[in-house]
Amino acid sequence: MNLSRICVILVSVAFLAAAGGCSHEQRDWHSAQAANTIEAYEQFISTHPKSAHDADAQAQIAQLTEARDWQRAVTADTADAYRQFLAQHPQGKSAQEARVRIENFGLSGTAAPAAPAATTAPAPGAAAPPPSQPKAAAAEEEPASGGRYSVQLGAFTTQAKAQVQWRRLNAHFGPRLRGTEPDIEAAKSAHGRRIFRLKAKPLTEARARALCAALRKHAQACVVVGPSQG
Repeated sequence: MNLSRICVILVSVAFLAAAGGCSHEQRDWHSAQAANTIEAYEQFISTHPKSAHDADAQAQIAQLTEARDWQRAVTADTADAYRQFLAQHPQGKSAQEARVRIENFGLSGTAAPAAPAATTAPAPGAAAPPPSQPKAAAAEEEPASGGRYSVQLGAFTTQAKAQVQWRRLNAHFGPRLRGTEPDIEAAKSAHGRRIFRLKAKPLTEARARALCAALRKHAQACVVVGPSQG
């Protein structure tokens, strides 16, 4: 066998080996995409550390990790859970929502307790007072709008962002917000930063609580604000 033939064979073998390696890498990449899990992408990077898909795999890991951590924070639904999320993902796509929810927790912590019901016994011989109207029935008689309550819908770093959020919420919850108007209040956060609180008002207490309950079912942070807090 002459030298030229040996060279041709070696080149052919090297080409086939490279082609087989590329085929194996592509197959593993497609498998990782199909699984679309943190573990699958990490396994791909471990197996193919110099792959052209490395950056894409890292980006998918970051996205899936943030989504997982956000779901954990939402499930716990505590200020500490959202702070932990922010510490891990300060620039994440849900970071602003986490800050809004932390601010809302701070506001709800100052909520005034409901006034206790009177327990004074009637004087002897006096006629018993009529039974009090059930709360649900009373709520039905309250007007749909008007009142001294409001619902805080978020806290933002600029007034423009608060206005954008108001438009977004109206696009999603227009019927729920009908009869309300936005109130953007400049304030300072617990850390002294300037913020703008977005509120929907004016509302009766019954409607404010019903609105907030409905929004929370759609993972929209909100806090009922009473007259003494406005």
